[in-house]
Amino acid sequence: QFIAMTPVIRQVAKRPSMRLPMTPNDTPIRSPDAIRQSCAAKLRGIEISGQFIAMLGCLLRENWTTPMLVEMVSTSDGHLLGRCEGEASCQAFLGATDDLIRNIHGVAKVAELDGDEVGYLVARVTEVKKRR
Repeated sequence: QFIAMTPVIRQVAKRPSMRLPMTPNDTPIRSPDAIRQSCAAKLRGIEISGQFIAMLGCLLRENWTTPMLVEMVSTSDGHLLGRCEGEASCQAFLGATDDLIRNIHGVAKVAELDGDEVGYLVARVTEVKKRR
């Protein structure tokens, strides 16, 4: 019965009268790079520790520190190790993954990050965790 209904649903959705027009209050969907750039712009002026700046810079692919943190990996026990520019492997201990996520939510309030921007950062941390 579900299969028989599918063509009807598609026909209704294609009718122009069924599409809702955008209103001035609607915001267009932003690309991931637009979200990244907006997030970086908001975080650039916030005073936080050098290590946290390096970690955010790595997540956002921004060169905010010298040396630049170019890679983070998560260990099996939930800690983060980082690799700085010019190093061969991840040797710098950065802290716990859970602490990074908690700190992202904390700085988000100060920097007035929107939900897309917080989601972008948390998703990047999730990518790091998956690369074990």
